[in-house]
Amino acid sequence: MSKHQAFFFRFVLFLAGAAIIVLTFFLTNEGRELSNIDVFIWISVGVMYLILSVPFFFSSLNIGNFSAKIPSLALIWFGILLYIAASITVIFLLYHIVISLNTAVIIQSILFFAYLVNIYFAYFAVSHAAGVTDEEDEKKYYLTRIKSQAALLLLSVNKLSGDYKEAQKILTQAIDDIKYIYPVNNDAGSELETRILHSLSLLSEILSSVNSAAGNLSLDKETVNLQSLVNERKLLRN
Repeated sequence: MSKHQAFFFRFVLFLAGAAIIVLTFFLTNEGRELSNIDVFIWISVGVMYLILSVPFFFSSLNIGNFSAKIPSLALIWFGILLYIAASITVIFLLYHIVISLNTAVIIQSILFFAYLVNIYFAYFAVSHAAGVTDEEDEKKYYLTRIKSQAALLLLSVNKLSGDYKEAQKILTQAIDDIKYIYPVNNDAGSELETRILHSLSLLSEILSSVNSAAGNLSLDKETVNLQSLVNERKLLRN
């Protein structure tokens, strides 16, 4: 079922439920004049139905994975059930003249306001928090790859012969510095991380060639390049 078909089906269900409420209203109130209490009760029933319909039309929360949706959906349904239970209680107390109509209206207004606050936290606050988490994970993604690739490169660096002592020293220090690089909130950090990844990949190929006794004149050049990139990235702060 496509997205449009699913929405159309939900809309038809919503109309069917509304039609049942309207039909019940006319059948139970035919031939008699409604009192203010009757009007309040039927308005309350209509509002409860609208609130119950909210998750079926606005359930596509702006969160990347289902596990992150659960807190929002749970908060929404908790608010719905709490509002309906409280609203039915108010109707019951009003019908049995335990509270006045004015008191019932005030209580229902407070309940509705509390429900709107609940909706805000469910749809916006929780979703925003999850979005921030996803953004932080994205920032850490390249750093995780860099640190993993640097750890693998260190194995090749340690195998270098004494002829490459200076390059070995510089690379060891650069790889050690990579451990202390932290995520930053700017494009410059992402660009440098991409270049560092490329340099690590290139050095991996160069060292593979050097350690197989084939030799490679570009080792010193790329070693200095990695050192420069790592030092520049270390200077970036939030």
